[in-house]
Amino acid sequence: MAISNYAPGQELSSIDFQSMIGGPLNAIVDAQAQAALSTVDFIKAVGFTPDSEDETTGVVTPGTPVYVSFKYPKMVAPYQAAVKGKIDSISVSSGGSGYAAGAAVTISGVGTGATATATVNTSGAVTDITVTSAGSGYDSSTTVTVAGGTGMAASVTTEDDDAVPAVFDEMQLEVPILTMLPIPFIRVEEGEIDFHAKITSMEYARVGSKFKGSTSFGYKSSTSGSASTGTGGITSLFAKASAKVKYSSSVNFKVNASYQRTSRQGSKVDKTYQLGIKIKISQDEIPAGMEKLLGILEDAIVAQPTGS
Repeated sequence: MAISNYAPGQELSSIDFQSMIGGPLNAIVDAQAQAALSTVDFIKAVGFTPDSEDETTGVVTPGTPVYVSFKYPKMVAPYQAAVKGKIDSISVSSGGSGYAAGAAVTISGVGTGATATATVNTSGAVTDITVTSAGSGYDSSTTVTVAGGTGMAASVTTEDDDAVPAVFDEMQLEVPILTMLPIPFIRVEEGEIDFHAKITSMEYARVGSKFKGSTSFGYKSSTSGSASTGTGGITSLFAKASAKVKYSSSVNFKVNASYQRTSRQGSKVDKTYQLGIKIKISQDEIPAGMEKLLGILEDAIVAQPTGS
């Protein structure tokens, strides 16, 4: 039979769940808000110069983007290697006859890479040969032929080009610093709160009995008596005698008994609370407004000659 009407729900109702669970949730929300403010402070402190205020008019002038300047050499004209025996021009000395428009031109010799096209008039004569690729390695022994007709004669003029070094110009590049730094966009992606309550209830009853008893027995007896006789000094037919006897006895019996009963009862409740918080934080995507701002700053990146 239960000693009390204890119910675990009474202990559970005494737990401040609002503080146990609501406290971490509020902390997570506050952390997200602080992360957003830290992003704003980072952009203002790193990406822009401080705002200035006119002491006379009180007009506040917003800060301007902070730029990082770089100087670098930019090649404006590439290096040109030396070319020996390239065909400069082809001169037609005799147009021949029987050629058709678009006839193939063949350049033969020790060189390579030269190509040309022929111009043919209505009478089938070659009037001009245009060099489309100068090639290299040609000399005076180079010959030119045009397919399809006969009698065409042409001479080849070659030339040598010396190497031309590359031409560089010193350029200065200005880049907004915000486009070069990772902007902290911290977002609380997931929060997990584990709350465990362990309540142990124990009811106890202790009953003790103590009995004590003792007995004692005693017996006592005594006998006493006296006797006397006498005749006097003269013989007589009569004698005088007396006797006295006393007898006494006593019995003692004693009994002691005691009984003691003790009882104790009560209840004991042990409470154990465990609170575990797990938070997953990730780098959030750049907001649309910030992405547009970075796009504007990227378009502002320019490279211009330093003039030196």
